[in-house]
Amino acid sequence: MTDQADLTIRTGPTGPVLEFDFPSMYIGTAEYPDGPTGATVFWFPNKAVGTVDVRGGAPGSYNLDWLRQGHDFPNLDAITISGGSWYGLGTAAGVAAALKDNAHRSGHWNNLATVAGAIIYDYGLRRLTPYHPDDRLGRAALSAARPGVFPLGAQGAGRNTMQGAYFGLWLHSGQGGAFAQVGETKIATFSVVNSVGVVVDRSGAVVAGAQLLPENAKHIDKLLAQIPNELYSDRNSIMGRRRRVGNPANTTISAVVTNQKLTYAELNRLAVQVHTSMGRMIQPLGTVNDGDILFAVSTAEIENPGLHPTDLAVVASETMWSAVLNSIPHIDPYSTTETTIFEPAELSQTFKFGTEGLVEVRQTGNNLTLRSIGECSIFGIEPGETLVSAGREANSFLFASEILQRIAFKRDSDGKVMLVLNPGNWQQIGKILKA
Repeated sequence: MTDQADLTIRTGPTGPVLEFDFPSMYIGTAEYPDGPTGATVFWFPNKAVGTVDVRGGAPGSYNLDWLRQGHDFPNLDAITISGGSWYGLGTAAGVAAALKDNAHRSGHWNNLATVAGAIIYDYGLRRLTPYHPDDRLGRAALSAARPGVFPLGAQGAGRNTMQGAYFGLWLHSGQGGAFAQVGETKIATFSVVNSVGVVVDRSGAVVAGAQLLPENAKHIDKLLAQIPNELYSDRNSIMGRRRRVGNPANTTISAVVTNQKLTYAELNRLAVQVHTSMGRMIQPLGTVNDGDILFAVSTAEIENPGLHPTDLAVVASETMWSAVLNSIPHIDPYSTTETTIFEPAELSQTFKFGTEGLVEVRQTGNNLTLRSIGECSIFGIEPGETLVSAGREANSFLFASEILQRIAFKRDSDGKVMLVLNPGNWQQIGKILKA
């Protein structure tokens, strides 16, 4: 397994982007594709005023107390959002150190780099690798930062996000952004959507995963109305599916940035008002399993007496809804280009994932069985549990499971067989266990 320090870094947009006009804010992303996991950095070269609103029951953060001091003057250099749970907080320290190392900031008490950050949980059933965003990835994201471009979908901190676990749904998510301008006032909103709840559009329809829900549960009102009767129902129900997937661990991190001057109290209320509005677009929001945090930032460049802070927050709230909708990646989650023919004996191996996951594979004819023999669950396969393939498509074996949909095999640079779970953008790769 590759050491953390030797991981390949990928920076910059690799997919769709939001383009907008906000020269005083730079945005950069960096990823470890081998995770997959990543980070997103918002840098304000001339500093900015910032505050924060925390709603989730399990937040993970860096330097938030600095934002709670009530300062009305610009004193914030950057905000980082990263995967890796607590281990990903090193991203923020990396950005701060990079600002000092490149002489943008120094060691003088009145010129220190001030960075705040928050993390999402992107381990667990979705990811079996031990890798996490770190100092090196934070530095790379800052180096790649530029104004007016925000990568959408499964990029940056949104590289390995999920949504919908509360309802037993296994839906890939991402990061979204949107922009509005009222007179001279610029309003940019961003969200890394890694929510326990589902994303809902302005009509109340469940956006992603609706095809997996019963006909009478595709609208959020009808879906939520079924929950009291579903809590202890059979395994084929919505809640039964959630029990099989396990307790979710998620977090949605968001930011609203404006160039309009606001007092600290007004900026703080902007954070509260926009974060409260997000309960319309993500349901449920702010649960004990979420670590939801929203940053509100003002670059304090212009005054606009014609736009009251409450009106600004209303516009920002609607813009945030667009940002959340833009977070959903519109790509095929599964793909395989492997055309090599494998002998049954080559596939009948034990494969290791990360540091704890072990999967025993056996093939007889067109049928294939997977058995978890390690200490941890593998894509929902509990230790000792066996899954039997339900079919075959080209070079992939298909499975009737909430999480594991298909597997494929490929060869590494030495010609050795590797097992690929859910081949594609979010795949996990296991290597043959050495005797």
